[in-house]
Amino acid sequence: MTKAENNLLQEGIQEFNSTRFWHAHESWEDLWNSLKRREAPRPEILGVQGLIQTAALLYNHQREKRRGVLNQWEKLLPKLDVWTHIWHIDVIAHLRQIQRFVEDVDTWNETYDDVRIPVAELE
Repeated sequence: MTKAENNLLQEGIQEFNSTRFWHAHESWEDLWNSLKRREAPRPEILGVQGLIQTAALLYNHQREKRRGVLNQWEKLLPKLDVWTHIWHIDVIAHLRQIQRFVEDVDTWNETYDDVRIPVAELE
């Protein structure tokens, strides 16, 4: 990942951790486009796309858009569940946290206060 791409990744993480999911989506979309332009490995491109879709899922959850939440979950799961971690992100913990919001569809009780990109414990 280039320095500029890493900056976009970190910017998206910062926005996501601040519950500014639309802004995280935008930063990661710029990263996704950069990875595609330089023909990065396909799994990395799909990994970023999965992050974008997690932000979109939470954005839809904030607006109580059932279909948006469920559609994003269907799209992101196959892109992210192949990873244990990507770029120091603990993908397993991330998916577990996002799944709470899928399960919350129609009750809309989950809050975003503790939603953060989990850091992977790498050896």
